[in-house]
Amino acid sequence: MSTRTQQLAAITLVVLSVAVAGCVKNPFGERSRETVAIAQVPAPVKATIDRAAGGRAIGEIEKQTVNGRVRYEATLGSGSDKSTILVGEDGKQVIDDDDD
Repeated sequence: MSTRTQQLAAITLVVLSVAVAGCVKNPFGERSRETVAIAQVPAPVKATIDRAAGGRAIGEIEKQTVNGRVRYEATLGSGSDKSTILVGEDGKQVIDDDDD
C-alpha cells in the first residue's frame, strides 16, 4: 500500500470516527432530567399521580424532557408494592416508548 493510500485511509477513518461519535452522542434526541417535588408539577399531573398512588406514598418525581416533550416519571409505593408511572404535561398517563 502506498503512503498516499495509507494517508487517505487514515483521514477517512478519522472523519468516520468523528461522524459516528457525533451520532452516538444523543441517539434518542435531546434529553434532560430533573428531580422535582410534587408541588412543582402541573395540577393535571399531580391529580393523575395522586389517583394512581391510591393512598400509597409518592416517592421521587423526575421531570424529563425528551425531544422537546415534557413528561413526569413518578415512583409510587414501596417494597413489593412499588411501581412507576409516566405522565404527560396534560395529566394523561403515557407509555414509555423512548426507554433509555
